[in-house]
Amino acid sequence: MLTPPSSSGTSLASSEADPVPATAVRDQLARVLNSPGFVASVRLCRFLTHIVNRTIDGDIDSLKEFSIAMEVFDRTSEYDPNIDAIVRVEARRLRAKLKAYYEEGPGTVDPVLIGMRPGSYVPIFRWLDTQPPKQGLEMGATIPPGRTSIAVLPFVNMSPEPEQDYFCDGISEEITNSLTRVSGLNVIARTSAFHFKGASIDIREVGERLGADLVIEGSVRKAAEQLRITAQAIQTQSGHHIWSETFRRELKDVFAIQEEIAQSVADLLRLHLPEAQGAVRPSAPDLDAYTRYLRARFLIHQQSPEALHAALEQLRKLIAAYPDYALAYSGLAAASGLLAQFGVVSGRDVYPEVKANAERGYALDPESGYTCTVLGALRAWFEHRWDEAGRMFDRALKLQPSHAPAHMFRAMALLCQGEIKAAEAGLRRSIELDPLSASDCARMAYIHHVKGDYQSAAEHLQQSFELDRDYSEARLYEGLLQFQLQRYDAVIQSLSPSVSPLDIGLLAAAYAQQGSLSRAEECIERLHQLAARQYVTPLAEGFAAIGMRDFDLAFKCLDEAIDHKTNFVNLLAMEPFFHPLHADRRFAKLLKKLNLPQ
Repeated sequence: MLTPPSSSGTSLASSEADPVPATAVRDQLARVLNSPGFVASVRLCRFLTHIVNRTIDGDIDSLKEFSIAMEVFDRTSEYDPNIDAIVRVEARRLRAKLKAYYEEGPGTVDPVLIGMRPGSYVPIFRWLDTQPPKQGLEMGATIPPGRTSIAVLPFVNMSPEPEQDYFCDGISEEITNSLTRVSGLNVIARTSAFHFKGASIDIREVGERLGADLVIEGSVRKAAEQLRITAQAIQTQSGHHIWSETFRRELKDVFAIQEEIAQSVADLLRLHLPEAQGAVRPSAPDLDAYTRYLRARFLIHQQSPEALHAALEQLRKLIAAYPDYALAYSGLAAASGLLAQFGVVSGRDVYPEVKANAERGYALDPESGYTCTVLGALRAWFEHRWDEAGRMFDRALKLQPSHAPAHMFRAMALLCQGEIKAAEAGLRRSIELDPLSASDCARMAYIHHVKGDYQSAAEHLQQSFELDRDYSEARLYEGLLQFQLQRYDAVIQSLSPSVSPLDIGLLAAAYAQQGSLSRAEECIERLHQLAARQYVTPLAEGFAAIGMRDFDLAFKCLDEAIDHKTNFVNLLAMEPFFHPLHADRRFAKLLKKLNLPQ
């Protein structure tokens, strides 16, 4: 339902992100229909009027190809879209006309966007006009003493092209990355800040949930080669704007704008916080390379196997065109590493490519916290070179003290080595910077599981599921926790629907502990059938073997899992599930292969 925009000064974003009322949409429709590009095309005017009115009336279910063909283009009930493509053809024409209207025609100064996403006949409506920026410090607005936390919320896409979201996200991320270089600040990580993308929440609630004293928000309008970015800093406790500015530049100046926004905020903070030190760093100089990298990074953040494979394809093409682009190499290493982490591919198979790309990215840009962190993760999880990994994580945090992934990876590497207190402290720092991260909550649950604090482990798992009810890593940790508590029914209930090999292996172990050996063997058969279609880590059958007390098979599978570079096996020394193997001399040999303390 369309509602009027809020006038509250404490909303998450300015009126640009608020719903557009029906009256404003109809006024904008009239402007479009009466423009030179539309007035002569009766067919397109009829098409646009129909889909806009149906959307305003809340009848979007009728905006299907068959219905549009009959109601707009006078086709009969015998219409066959496989033979007659009129709706698809006219929809492409309409999208092109709207794009030209907003980028080159009268729409460049219009207050409302009417757009159509590719593959959909349902129009979208967005505000394009902005309120005059508020300059300088508002009366009564102060920055609290001590370490200040700042969050950069996703910039709102006000472009005529709705698919430009990745570009706006990239601007928000680059400002965040620049601010992580300023010591004395807590810069909230992307994962948590982007939790509020597209939401309409009071800025005070945003501050409370993120633990942020200041919020940077803004909007981006990209039309052809012209760019307008509005940014503002808001104190979350009072809702006061302490800085605001609008940048109207050419697209090629996007890097300068990002750096200028980050520098303005950093300078503002230093004025009130002398302990805030360090300079922001400009982004990559090539616009085309940067834009293509943003598309790939947008896919990496989704973390699904399909998105990661698509990101790999795009990054390989990017490197072919720009062979010295550091972030593309580190992105390739990260995407391949995530596929291995999720068990989609063998770590051994992707290791040569991950190693080459992680090392190349770092060699090209050793001053990036991201390239340092990716190389550190390779040294730890793939190569078991723990001391070198620690030095890379320390370097990343020296360069970017608020880089949450470096804190997280360093903490988990310390946990593998038995440094539980240091690991917990590091992960708490990561959570402070990324409070709405389902993965960090799950890993904190795992640390408490290792410590034997099962109540705290259960509480953190619940927090993780509240943030992402389908998070697979948390599901595995929950299964291990319930297994340790000998609640085998709970393990079975939780893991039975899963198709993850490790979950199936742990499910077999639970059945075996219940005395249901036939059900355990059925799970092992499932693993064998799955292995005929996809990669399955030997660790999955190793889980089952431990539950069935077949320790010879368990050691064989664990040894193979190390050779396959299965990430979870690095926790061999700490995971309570492996305790039954500790007395066997073969266990010490496995730890030696992983370069872990005996």
